[in-house]
Amino acid sequence: MPIYEYRCKRCDHVFEKAMSMKEKSGAKIVCPECSFEDVQQQLFGVNFSGKKTGDGKSSGGCCGDEADCCG
Repeated sequence: MPIYEYRCKRCDHVFEKAMSMKEKSGAKIVCPECSFEDVQQQLFGVNFSGKKTGDGKSSGGCCGDEADCCG
């Protein structure tokens, strides 16, 4: 289940809420600190540079084992 991060526009409290995409589409999100109903979803990215194998070595990342290709 995705976890969404929000920031309250009144008190600047940042909080997380786990909910399905279906729940999110009709949800009324309220700040747990001040009960204000005007919150803004925070956007962020996740970066993965290859998965680890059992021996602790990278599986190649963006371009195999060539170190210079990723820029």
